[in-house]
Parts: sequence; C-alpha cells; structure tokens
Amino acid sequence: MTTTRAAVRRARRAPQRTPGERAKPFIFAGLAITVLAVGAFLAVGDFFNRPPAATGTIDVQSSMAGFTPSTITVKAGDTVTFDWWTQDAAMHLQGGVHTMISPDLGLNEQLPAESRRTVTWAVPDKPGTYDVWCESCCGGKDSPTMHGKIVVLPATA
Repeated sequence: MTTTRAAVRRARRAPQRTPGERAKPFIFAGLAITVLAVGAFLAVGDFFNRPPAATGTIDVQSSMAGFTPSTITVKAGDTVTFDWWTQDAAMHLQGGVHTMISPDLGLNEQLPAESRRTVTWAVPDKPGTYDVWCESCCGGKDSPTMHGKIVVLPATA
C-alpha cells in the first residue's frame, strides 16, 4: 500500500499528544478508584470498628441504616440484656438519641449519640414476631430501614 503525499503532509501536521495529555486518563482512573474506596470505607466503617459485646448479652447497633442485627431471637419469659451502642453523631438524630420502641414488647428505650449502654429486658410470655423501630431519625417509624424484628420463641418446659 502506498502513501500519498497529502497523507504524509497531514500526518506531519497532526499535533502530537504531550506526556501530560497521555497521563490524564490514568490520573482520572486513579482519582475515581480513590473516591470509590473512601466511599466504601465510610459506608461499612461501623463494621470494622464494632466493639465486642459483653459475655451473655445480645450485641445491638443502632445506626442511620437501622438495627444490626435486624432480627433478634429470644425465648418467652426470659430476661435478656442488650449491649446497645451507636457511633452516630447527635446532629443526625432528632433529640440527639436513637430509640428502640415496641409497645407490644414493652420496649421504649433511648440511646444518646455516640454512646453505649446495657438494657435489661423481661421478654413477654407471648411467642410471635414483633416489630421494633427507631422513632428519632431517618423518617422514624415510617422509614423502612429503621425497623427490626424480635422473634419470641415459646418457652421451653
């Protein structure tokens, strides 16, 4: 294949990309990966810093995403202790607290921002699955993410 003189002249006149221009896509990709990595760390950071629960307690975290674990299973008639904690700042919470509310279970507890406390609770004798929610952030009871379940199993004889 022969090259015409006009094609050779056009190739000579075409501007060459500088090293900086060639590096731009790599710099952009590096920045995008960094931003995504920082976002992922912030999204799951609570799981890396999760303090251990005391022996014999049920570890419960309240956050803007709801309760962790989202389902707690207990036995009717037992007395249980929640090791309840949050790392959320007060500015994100109405009144500066998370709440754990379930009228059917006799739960109406408050947890100040960035704190931890134990809640000892007498489980009712009626087995079933009960709703528990946080009324103080992210739409409260109307928010689908601010709910959890407490499953009450029948007492053993």
